[in-house]
Amino acid sequence: IDQSLTDLLKNNRRKPNESERLSIFLETASNEFTRKDYLKYYQDISSATASRDLKNGVQKKDIEKFGDKKTSRYRKK
Repeated sequence: IDQSLTDLLKNNRRKPNESERLSIFLETASNEFTRKDYLKYYQDISSATASRDLKNGVQKKDIEKFGDKKTSRYRKK
């Protein structure tokens, strides 16, 4: 039982929330990036989640957005 609990606790990793995901990405990303770049980094999230993360980053003024829809580019602040 002890071994099973130890294994469970070791493998039970919490997934980062939207602001944590963006912060982690910005640490390694180039100065300018696209939603596609964000999706390549986080292959396990949907495009809607990526859009929502980036939109929240713009609202919090962590990043700037240039362009519209598919031509959108983002820049670190």
